[in-house]
Amino acid sequence: MFARTLLILLLCTAAMRAGTLTVIAPSAIESGTVTTAAKPPTTTDAKVNGPAATFANSPADASLSVQLKLKDGTTLQGVDMSWYNDTPSKPDAGELLADDREAIRAIVQDVPSFYNKSDILLLQGDHDRAVALVQLVRDSDFYSAGGNMVWRIELYYFKFQYGGWEKVQQQNKIVRRERFKTMNEYKEATDKLKWVEQLGGVRVGNDEVKTIEVTLPDTEPKPE
Repeated sequence: MFARTLLILLLCTAAMRAGTLTVIAPSAIESGTVTTAAKPPTTTDAKVNGPAATFANSPADASLSVQLKLKDGTTLQGVDMSWYNDTPSKPDAGELLADDREAIRAIVQDVPSFYNKSDILLLQGDHDRAVALVQLVRDSDFYSAGGNMVWRIELYYFKFQYGGWEKVQQQNKIVRRERFKTMNEYKEATDKLKWVEQLGGVRVGNDEVKTIEVTLPDTEPKPE
């Protein structure tokens, strides 16, 4: 009897610690999922109504990432662009300026590596630190020699210190990685994939009803 009562209490508590998340997309949605950042992650499907996807009983106080598949074939994929640990940013750091962005771009693109294409897809931060979502592609001699095309999406972390920007070593986070046998396979997987900061690292409080309206930039960085 005690064990049954305890189980009921736990279930009721779990049910209370939930909220409702609704995401409004730019066009009609085919399907949607929300995934927790916990290990192992849990995934919940959305109830879709036109351009709206509703996730009832979303885990409260958990980091959530939303994926929406639109009816036109586009996939909107959330990505958590927060810092790699809980250390707060400097309150007086100042905004991320054009010179900061150029310095970070040079670190990503101008330093030789295994990948022959390196593109910053998203970049956010301030003059103290920044987070970049980076696309890495190897499709040159490695691919033409008979190997698979290599594609990786990673989060890079940067700090401004000693008068310049530096990449934080050994803290990059792999978001997605795949190998493709042909260029057509690569394009099929990536051409209509859009990474959306709004849809990553989302948190919903207990009994909270939250709505996110997705806004996409007119143009986005795209590798050749």
